[in-house]
Amino acid sequence: MKPVLYLSVAALLLSGSLLAQTPSSTNLGRNPFPQIGKDGRVTFRVNAPDATSLTVNLGKDYPMTKDDKGVWTATTDPQVEGFHYYSLKAGGLSFNDPATHSYFGMGRWASAVEVPGAPDADFYTPKQGVPQGAVRAVRYYSAVCGEWRQMLVYTPAGYEQNTSKRYPVLYLQHGGGEDETGWIYQGFADVILDNLVAEGKAEPMIIVMVSGVANKADGTGDGFEAMVTEEVIPFVDARFRTLADRDHRAVAGLSWGAKQAYDLGLGYPDLFSWVGGFSGIIVIGEFRSRPAGYEDPEKFAAAYNGIFKSAPQFNANYHLLFIANGEAEGSHLKGMSEILTERGIDNVFYQSPRTAHEWLTWRRCLYQFAQRLFK
Repeated sequence: MKPVLYLSVAALLLSGSLLAQTPSSTNLGRNPFPQIGKDGRVTFRVNAPDATSLTVNLGKDYPMTKDDKGVWTATTDPQVEGFHYYSLKAGGLSFNDPATHSYFGMGRWASAVEVPGAPDADFYTPKQGVPQGAVRAVRYYSAVCGEWRQMLVYTPAGYEQNTSKRYPVLYLQHGGGEDETGWIYQGFADVILDNLVAEGKAEPMIIVMVSGVANKADGTGDGFEAMVTEEVIPFVDARFRTLADRDHRAVAGLSWGAKQAYDLGLGYPDLFSWVGGFSGIIVIGEFRSRPAGYEDPEKFAAAYNGIFKSAPQFNANYHLLFIANGEAEGSHLKGMSEILTERGIDNVFYQSPRTAHEWLTWRRCLYQFAQRLFK
C-alpha cells in the first residue's frame, strides 16, 4: 500500500507539543506534515497501516513509531535553518514522501524540508513589488556529448522590454548528485538576484545553469569543459543579448561545481575574469589535501598552465577570485585563501555562519558573490 499523509486535525490538536509547529513550505498543497518546531525539530507523520517498519532519514535515520490507527510518527533532532533533503525508508528501499514536493538531489528526486528562522532570510524571500526576472528552460544539442540537453537561463527584469540592452553573464554550476534545476528550486538564485538588483546591490545579469554531468559521445571521458567552452558559451552569446567578452563573463559553482568553476575560470583565462567557488577546493597538482600542493612552490606555479606563476599578472587579469564555505565545514578553505594571499594572489574569502555543506550556505555565497560582479 502506498503511504499517504495522515490529515487528522483532531490528532494534531490533541498533541499540545505540535501546536507551536508550522508546516514546511515545501509541503504539497495544504498537507500539514512535515512540521517544523520553533527549536528546528522536524516532525513527520505518515499513514501506512500495512507497513511493518518505517524510518525517516534526515542527516541520520530516525525510526518511526506506529500508533493503533497505523499512523507512523518521528521527530528529528534540531536542524539548522535552511533546506534539507530527506527520505522515507522501508524494507531497504528509500523513497519520497508523497506529502512534499520533490527536488533532484542525492542523485535522484528526493523530498525536502525548509527550516525557517534564518535571521537573513529576507535576501532569498520573494517580495511583492520587486520586479521579477524570468527563468527559461532551453534545449540545445551538444555534439561533444552526442545528445540533446537542457539549460536553465535566468534573464533579469526588463530583459524583454529593453531590447537594445546587453548583459554580463554568470555561469553557475550545481553540486554532485544535483542538476541544472538546483540553483533555482533549492537555491532561489532568481529570487536572490531579483532582490539584489531591485536594491541596487547587484548589476542586472544573465545566469546560465547547465548539468555538470557531460560524458563525451565517444566514451573517452568527461566532456564538460569542451561542451561549455565550445558549445554552451557560443550558443548563449548567439541566443541571448550578452556582453560577449571575458570582462563580462563569470563562473561559479558549489562543491563539485566549485571544482568545475575553478577549472573553467582558471583554465580558460581568455573566457572568464570573475571566478567563485563555494565549498570546493582549488586543486593544485594531483592532490586533494591543501598542504601537498599549496606549500610546494613548483606545483603551485605550474597549476592551471601557470596561472599563479606571476601574482601581479594574475591580479591584473582577474577581477575577482571568490572563495567561500559554511562555518561548520571547517577551516580548510580559509587556510587555502590565506596561502593564496601569502603568495600574493588577491582573493576574497566569505564564511556562512553556522551552516555546513548545504543550500543555505550556498544561497549566502551567491548573495555575497553576485554583489561583487561586473563592477
